[in-house]
Amino acid sequence: MSLQPRTVILAALSGVALVFALAGPAFADHDNNGTDPDNRNQAIRKRGLTGPGDVAANHGKAQLERSVITTSWGTNDVDVFDYTYGTTGWAGNTDCTDWNVLWTSCNVIRIRFNESSMSGASQSKWQSLGCHEFGHSGDVGHRSPSSDSDNNSCMRSDIWPLTFDTHDINAINASV
Repeated sequence: MSLQPRTVILAALSGVALVFALAGPAFADHDNNGTDPDNRNQAIRKRGLTGPGDVAANHGKAQLERSVITTSWGTNDVDVFDYTYGTTGWAGNTDCTDWNVLWTSCNVIRIRFNESSMSGASQSKWQSLGCHEFGHSGDVGHRSPSSDSDNNSCMRSDIWPLTFDTHDINAINASV
């Protein structure tokens, strides 16, 4: 679930270049730093999902609905895929494929479920993965064990809870 930082160079009228580093998803804090949704209404498009991928997408969408983000099935905001991506080191990945012109929010977010990493996983693990990746689409980063002492956040990457906890919901609501 890791992306490399991007560097954007903007030329100022004076001829001096300004450099801004846009960080990829963070592991330590709770801001995803890379998939800021462009608004609170997200149309989700399933892209040829298998049965388990469909379960993950449905559950993730339902969890996101618990926040201020309203979702619908459609096109243009969140594209969800599953595929046998191979031994990548990730079970799911969320990134932005279309930034707005100012690079301040994401117009199109891509969620990918890796069937290779999830081979033989239970339905509840697929649901947890869907919750986790859809959390990233709401601009929430990973939770650490120390910030989730009751082990109930699907934003943890080391355990498989099924839902956002109150902290996750508040973080999503604050970010959009």
